[in-house]
Amino acid sequence: MIWSQITIPGNPRILIVDGTRNTQGWENEFADRIFTVLKRKGLDLVGDVPLRPSQAQDLDTVLDGQDSFNCLFLLCHGKAADVPEDTNLTAYWTSLSNYGTLTPRLLAICSWETPDLDTGESILNARDSFAQIALVPGSALSQRAAGLFYLKFFTELEFHADDSIMGKMVWFSHAKAKEILKRRGLPGEIKVRC
Repeated sequence: MIWSQITIPGNPRILIVDGTRNTQGWENEFADRIFTVLKRKGLDLVGDVPLRPSQAQDLDTVLDGQDSFNCLFLLCHGKAADVPEDTNLTAYWTSLSNYGTLTPRLLAICSWETPDLDTGESILNARDSFAQIALVPGSALSQRAAGLFYLKFFTELEFHADDSIMGKMVWFSHAKAKEILKRRGLPGEIKVRC
């Protein structure tokens, strides 16, 4: 894989958004665990808990203060039929795409079970969007696989990014996270554009 010359200024500063509204009863705890582990590992996170918008459009007020983060880590549903549409990836991507002007960011999407492959491909192909670097599910993932992948990815990225996030660092961090899933025998794929 060839990575781009894109550089996102600053050390990784992650805004974790739990867009699930806890519709299946376990998602908030899952997001809290990821937040707690990343915080314990010393990563720079925005706030004291994941941001929990009541709908995708509520992100607008957070995005107005976009200088506070350069990585947007969005936990949301893919295409599950038994969850409200405004908690799925399509709703959040539409809202983010329509926001207006956002400076370049790393966008990481964490969804599980039934992925939204069409919206994921739209994100990867949207080269003129704010998501200059993007990670999206390319297959169904268990909660364990999704959590483990992103914990490893962000830990590696923090370790290798000094004062900016570059495509090469993202590619390497993605490769390390992919390898940990393989070693643990956990199926699933996260696609990356870096």
